[in-house]
Amino acid sequence: MKITPQIENLYSRFLSNEITEAELNQLLDYFNVADRADLHELIEAAFLETEEQYEANTNLQNHLSNIHQLISANIDAADEKPRTVRLQPTLQSLLKIAASILVVLSIGYLAYTYLFKQADVLPGRSLATLKMSNGQEINLDSLANKSFTTAYGVQITKSSGDRIVYTRVSAVADTNSYLQTITTPLGGKYKVTLSDGTQVVLNSGSSLTFPVGFNQAERRVSLSGEAYFEVSKDAEHPFIVSSGRERITVLGTKFNLSAYPDDDFISTALLEGKVNCLDVTTNASLTLHPGEAALIQNNQLSKSAVDVSNMAAWQQGFFAFENEELAVIMKRLSRWYQLDVDYTSIPEKRIYARIAMQENLATVLDMLSTTSGLKFKVEGRRVTVMK
Repeated sequence: MKITPQIENLYSRFLSNEITEAELNQLLDYFNVADRADLHELIEAAFLETEEQYEANTNLQNHLSNIHQLISANIDAADEKPRTVRLQPTLQSLLKIAASILVVLSIGYLAYTYLFKQADVLPGRSLATLKMSNGQEINLDSLANKSFTTAYGVQITKSSGDRIVYTRVSAVADTNSYLQTITTPLGGKYKVTLSDGTQVVLNSGSSLTFPVGFNQAERRVSLSGEAYFEVSKDAEHPFIVSSGRERITVLGTKFNLSAYPDDDFISTALLEGKVNCLDVTTNASLTLHPGEAALIQNNQLSKSAVDVSNMAAWQQGFFAFENEELAVIMKRLSRWYQLDVDYTSIPEKRIYARIAMQENLATVLDMLSTTSGLKFKVEGRRVTVMK
């Protein structure tokens, strides 16, 4: 039985709380004999509209139980007394879902759909805060694209909406004494061009501390979190990055450094040039060549040949996982989507995937689900892996 204008009108009256007892009975009779595909077509729009009205911390199972009771009571009341069914306005969105429950696949199916369907969490974006040498903090994403200050002979400019650029405009004796820190929150990413021309991309939950200008024998910066560096070549002035227990010395190169305080490792991947990695705790050191990565973990410094492009893919806007542990993947997603992940629920599983970082969380988890065969339960920003 195809959907007729009359049925569409009855369903519309039901959703607007104007349906009478006789009309409700007619609509329910249609539900009993209708083709399932036709029912989906009839209710899909209203069904999706209600989805956005739920708060992230709603207990859906309790709601579904309550809705079922409300609808049952409403239909029973219609049998006892002829009257126009007038529903409370505050229950309208709930009753739309109740209609879907009655006519699609029952409460059980809808509960499964909502409990296991990924929430539409938006991806991160260009966000950062700059702490000046004098302690002033500037929210960079709220600034216009222009030069906004000159400090100690260096002009500071916001450019392209997601980059801050330091340009030396006059000679100052000791710019190394004036340190600034750029910090990205969880769900943030930002680019920095240092005064020597070095390009840095900061990943989520990271901070880079650096002098306004470099005018000493060494160019020193410090990192917490993850960053991709393209270091401007200067053979007479080594570029040194301190990050936790690791110190990296370079002359001019491209590398990715990940040193989050909540990780139990520090990794450095070299794309171009040559770097020296020093574990300042054990005084162990090694030299990396392109295509190699250094790892400090379990009090040991080691290196191996890896696909370094995957390790730095995030700065080009991609998650690239090659036989990566699911727990590591979820931690990376948690930083970008600001998630609270239940790590106790994560099975030991390795995954291959390449996913654009601008995808909403629902799409990312759908892809991981297809690859792994696992289901993900999302409640607001709380994510649990279902075995």
